[in-house]
Amino acid sequence: MADKQFQSKEEDKKDVGPLKDRGCTDIICILIFIVFLGGMGVIAYFAFTIGDPWRILNGYDSFGNTCGVKNVKPDGVTAKHSGLDMTEKPYLMYFDPRVMLPDSVTAVIGSDKTAFLETTMMLCVKKCPVGTVLPIETNGAYKMWEYYNLQKNGEDYCEYGFWDSTDKEITDLKTALEGYANSALAEAHTNAPGETDNDFITSNGASGPCPEFIIESTAIMNRCVPGFEKLKALAGDGTEEFVQTLEEKMNALLGTDLSASEIMQYAMADVMNSYREIAVMCASSLIISFIIILLLGWIAQIMIYAIAILAAVACIAGPAYFWYVWYQAKEALDAAEITLQTQVDNVETLMIYAIIITVVCVVVLLLIIFLRSRIGLMVTLFKEAGFMVMRMITILFTPIILALFILAWAALWSFVSGYIYTAGTAQDLNFTREYSSADSPFANENITMVIYKDHDYIMWVWLYHLFGLYWGTEFFLACHEMAIAGAFCQFYWTRDKRKVSFPVLRGIWWVFRYHLGTVAFGSCIIAIIQLIRTILAYIQNKTKDSQSEIVKYLLMCLQCCLWCFEKVMKFINRNAYIYTAFKGSNFCSSCKKVFGLLLSNLVRVGVINCVGSFILFIGKFLVVIVTGMLGYFMMNNDDDIYYWAIPVLIAAIFAFAVAHTFFSVYEIGIDTIFICFAEDETINDGTPGREYYMSKNLMQWVDNSSEALKNMRRKKGQQKAQAKAGKSGEVEMSEK
Repeated sequence: MADKQFQSKEEDKKDVGPLKDRGCTDIICILIFIVFLGGMGVIAYFAFTIGDPWRILNGYDSFGNTCGVKNVKPDGVTAKHSGLDMTEKPYLMYFDPRVMLPDSVTAVIGSDKTAFLETTMMLCVKKCPVGTVLPIETNGAYKMWEYYNLQKNGEDYCEYGFWDSTDKEITDLKTALEGYANSALAEAHTNAPGETDNDFITSNGASGPCPEFIIESTAIMNRCVPGFEKLKALAGDGTEEFVQTLEEKMNALLGTDLSASEIMQYAMADVMNSYREIAVMCASSLIISFIIILLLGWIAQIMIYAIAILAAVACIAGPAYFWYVWYQAKEALDAAEITLQTQVDNVETLMIYAIIITVVCVVVLLLIIFLRSRIGLMVTLFKEAGFMVMRMITILFTPIILALFILAWAALWSFVSGYIYTAGTAQDLNFTREYSSADSPFANENITMVIYKDHDYIMWVWLYHLFGLYWGTEFFLACHEMAIAGAFCQFYWTRDKRKVSFPVLRGIWWVFRYHLGTVAFGSCIIAIIQLIRTILAYIQNKTKDSQSEIVKYLLMCLQCCLWCFEKVMKFINRNAYIYTAFKGSNFCSSCKKVFGLLLSNLVRVGVINCVGSFILFIGKFLVVIVTGMLGYFMMNNDDDIYYWAIPVLIAAIFAFAVAHTFFSVYEIGIDTIFICFAEDETINDGTPGREYYMSKNLMQWVDNSSEALKNMRRKKGQQKAQAKAGKSGEVEMSEK
């Protein structure tokens, strides 16, 4: 068997070690996972059949046409403008911009105007409006003349084919507007005679055929978003509140300040101009992370003892300071001829604070004193992890492979989500337009638009698909954790570390050959908790305005409990994966065994997780700070850079991701070594035949360390004597 190579000496074959027996675990779970992935494949197939994610990216008009592409008329749809070629019209314009908002019920011009998502006209246009047509009441055809003039210049913002219609009313309108354009009235922007705007503009629902007004707009995500500063300048008292709401909602929706578009343009230009500096900072973060990993064993020791000393000093100085302040206040109060009740209350409050702080500091000081040996164990674990990482340096690059898998999974999930989101069925929407003028020649005329209706089962599809995202992501994370744990286990459970070969590859092989079922089991549990939290958050968001304070409090408490439960399960899962990595047991058995190990070493676990996590955080923080400072000194005096903080922020985010990637391996290594140490301490006692696998540094933290070290030295002496005797025998044989 391949695993027998982990035995260091021939005489140790009787002590086969924890890595001996290994078989497939939790097979039923990986089969369930495969079937689940098959279900996601079926969903993807039907989504690809009826969905079209370009409707999200480019937007689609009121007749079901996707902007910027050539369209095909859907089956069962009778709208005359459906199925048009919009290749030359990539932008979507809204007659009423409130349909872009979640709460599209506020007034645009006056409180009697209401936005309707279904009936508001949306058109694909060649370019977004670069001018403004005033939203004012007129007696003539001022706005229609503006639209007609824009149409002649290639900017058509009325319903498709409106100006090409042969209807008498529209031909009469064009004749009147042509005469108006050639008159002196046009230069004075006076209303055109003979026709009125209200004959061609709806009073309710903004359903066309021409918009009530247009505002100078900017193309954002292929949507024509109004310029809010321009709208504010035109707005009266009745629209100021709406404009502010519109701006806030769009900022939240698009994640940027639309009124600061110029700043965003400068920022993007700075990113392009500083790509060399960004590349240098990103490369520096890799080097800095690597250096800190190399020095972390010694840095951790210095930082841990420094923290302990500072905490002890604070525990002494803190209560002393508060008692001194109380004494000073008490002396001043006793010396005062006239005392106020507030002064008395302040002195009593100081005394209460001093008592509380004294009690807390005494407890912390006692913990520091009694846990100093446990802190020493954690320092040793850091050194051992650093030693093992340096012996298998390729392990630091495994998170990069993990990130690629997760990014690919997220990209595939998002790609399918686009099709699911647009998997509705196109249907006709028939209604009667209500025009501003009762004498409009189009009064009581029906129009047919197109809407997309979701299927009744779409909610269940989304839940299934979302659970797949959670399960798949946690599955990859669990595979990585178990593979890394397997690599560290091979070093720990091998007496002669020089005989360990390809530990990272072997750790990965164990996961994919034997333990995918265990990984699927553990990741499924986390995914279920995450799905429940998501559903609860969805309920909270939907009912936030109709909840009582008690219900809100209970839901928040439940969400908090689920968050804590998820963290606990992730902690148990990681340690179960570690136990499976060196014992080859199934998930439930590993959880049971590792839970017992953690309970029997509860104090050690607390110290390692609290102080150790803080040390690793400090390491990540150092990488980010050094990278940011480097970027600041590189770009602060560069005249070509306007906002140096943006490139520095991008590099800092990358630096944190890199640091987290490197330090996550270190963190898993520390946890693995500790679990192996606890198991080694449980099954062995250092006596002949039951020698510890741990190193000398770790052996000093077991109860019978002196005896175990003597046995180790005795055994090494015997091995050297045997080796020397063997060489002497070989020499004698050669002489004969």
